[in-house]
Amino acid sequence: MSLTHYILDFAYSFNTCINCFPTPSLHINNRSYKIQRLLGEGGFSYVYLVQASNGEYFALKKIRCPFGAESLQHAMKEIDSYKIFNDEHIINMIDSNVVQERDGSKTVYILLPYFRRGNLQDTINANLINHAHYDEREALQLFLEIAQGVRVMHKHRVGEDSGLNTRRAGNNTLDLEREAQPLMDDQRVTPVTSMSNLLSSRGAVVPYSHRDIKPANIMLSQTGVPVLMDLGSCTRARIEVASRQQALELQDYAAEYCTMSYRAPELFDVKTNSVLDEGVDIWSLGCTYFALLYCSSPFELQSSESGASLSLAIINGQYRFPDAPKYSERNKDVIRACLTVDPKHRPDIDRVILMIQGALQQF
Repeated sequence: MSLTHYILDFAYSFNTCINCFPTPSLHINNRSYKIQRLLGEGGFSYVYLVQASNGEYFALKKIRCPFGAESLQHAMKEIDSYKIFNDEHIINMIDSNVVQERDGSKTVYILLPYFRRGNLQDTINANLINHAHYDEREALQLFLEIAQGVRVMHKHRVGEDSGLNTRRAGNNTLDLEREAQPLMDDQRVTPVTSMSNLLSSRGAVVPYSHRDIKPANIMLSQTGVPVLMDLGSCTRARIEVASRQQALELQDYAAEYCTMSYRAPELFDVKTNSVLDEGVDIWSLGCTYFALLYCSSPFELQSSESGASLSLAIINGQYRFPDAPKYSERNKDVIRACLTVDPKHRPDIDRVILMIQGALQQF
């Protein structure tokens, strides 16, 4: 028998043997799920496609916490952030569980909806490969819905229309206390709104920021509704930076959890005695919309064309609009406004939505 026949025979036997093994499964709060395949990974996180006993598919996020209390705290705050919002444009958590491993470390499992259509980055990649692009009206309409999801975060009201209030029963005061805690380590932030004010002002607006808005973090439902996902970087939006140490810690946090090409300039060099706010998301929205139209974030495009440093291009707001595809100036004005380098002059989410609606009136 030739070497080729030996190889083919071995490959057939190996595949047959693999098919004999049962599909691996795991249990989350007494419910069994079969692992189908790995969807993605990053850092200490893995996302799997799993199937429930009734045949329904879900996305299961597995977060390893090898560094003790600090990494576990970050994972648990991600779970809390899923419970805050209740809107079709923000992903909801179905279940979660914490498992003690044999080596003493903890692993956090988060069960999420599975989106068969994938994310916005998948669509952008397909457009790039097929030399296609979004129709302007379609792009504006999609971006409007994304902005409406961000508005839910930026205009969040304590104790109203939130997962902490509607998705589980519990003591209302305790729920408000948990919502009052910033979703970052206490030593890193000084929340602008005090807890006593929150408890006495049920319904008060307490803004949150996603802090990692990008096409890969926007899923598409079966009906085409954009859904913000990956709330691991979500925090209370307004953070007072009271010391140089806090500034450096926030800068390091942003470098770890906020994707560079979509990160706002103020997160590259956090200033002492400044306030970080919802403006970081507005910048990321501008980068995301640019990528939706031109299949690349503005500063990655600038960096690849000129060879300039990506971080310097972002800090200085250096980018240009490609000659093609052609879009209206009113459409580009939305991006120009979002990519205002000085956060004090950047529009808020309501202004961005008004600009998008104004651009849509052309059609």
